[in-house]
Amino acid sequence: MRGLFLIWTNACGQGGNSHSDKLRDIQRRFSRLYSNLSVMPTLGFPSGPSCHFGVDDYEQMGLSMVPLLERDSFGKVFDMPITAPDLQRAYYTSARKDEIALEFDQPVAWIEALAGQFQLDGEAGKVASGKVSGNVLKLQLAATSSAKMAIYLVDKKWDPKTLLYGNNGIAALTFWEVVIGASARERSLEPE
Repeated sequence: MRGLFLIWTNACGQGGNSHSDKLRDIQRRFSRLYSNLSVMPTLGFPSGPSCHFGVDDYEQMGLSMVPLLERDSFGKVFDMPITAPDLQRAYYTSARKDEIALEFDQPVAWIEALAGQFQLDGEAGKVASGKVSGNVLKLQLAATSSAKMAIYLVDKKWDPKTLLYGNNGIAALTFWEVVIGASARERSLEPE
């Protein structure tokens, strides 16, 4: 088992610009490149805004890796996901383009304060509300959109008290400029 922690948003010495946001997205995708690697967030550990975490948070980080070690080294099977929610794809739900579905690898939990944590094509304020059905989070947009990219959490513009979590209590991995696909109906009308 190999584990990697996704860097803290607006991390010491590298935060405050899009390079940090892009680095987190590259780290998020590592588990797709390396089948024996799991990525866990540092989000959700309250002492992170300083350059280093408090002792209690380092202990919790270590404990968050224990289920992964038990799974990979000892074959333990769990009843629920033991990893952070990871976005699999984003797409418009209809030709009207007033709602975007974000499909995760596991169920997530929505709170209305999260709407401000999402950006479309680098612009905030485009998401009005959201609702979850299993692994799919649907973002209701404030207006129709032609946005091509979705972002979750931007350095210096996020609130550590407002995070997207999985139903397992683990913070979701952030993502940067994920392509928003066409709706299923639009895809079916495309020439082959």
